Amino acid sequence: IVDVFRRAGVTVDLASVEESLEVMSSHQVTVIADMRIADCMDESYDLIALPGGIPGVNNLQKSELLKKLLEKQNREDKLYGGICAAPAVVLEHHGLLEGKNATCHPGFVERLQSAEYAGEAVVFHKNCVTGKGAGVSIDFALELLGILMGEEKKREVAKGMALDI
Repeated sequence: IVDVFRRAGVTVDLASVEESLEVMSSHQVTVIADMRIADCMDESYDLIALPGGIPGVNNLQKSELLKKLLEKQNREDKLYGGICAAPAVVLEHHGLLEGKNATCHPGFVERLQSAEYAGEAVVFHKNCVTGKGAGVSIDFALELLGILMGEEKKREVAKGMALDI
């Protein structure tokens, strides 16, 4: 998501819910956040997007600050979403998928209230976008980009990435 958005010239705040800015992904990839989630509380965002992966999503679920940001985003009808396990473990857990169609990683489908759209790669419903897993991460990111910046910008970025959309 960050790569796609930065290719489009979008300002992205990569925030950590942990004290450390250095976060280890589920597959041992080190990610360096730009800031801590506490630094985001007074900001207004066009989009809040959550990564997947275990144990990361468990940490996201436990973050009261992230929960407050997501609830505000939903209340203001602004865009938010998650990919892989995040829709089920974080968004569903906090009631942020209520009345919304969603997908997630197949290993977490039983946590969704409705599995009707669980087989879909990317689902956009109302102000929420969800993605099935890492294999659709580019599609997920481009969907978010298209919603926020328009189809022309989406096609421009996809072309630069040698993708035919």
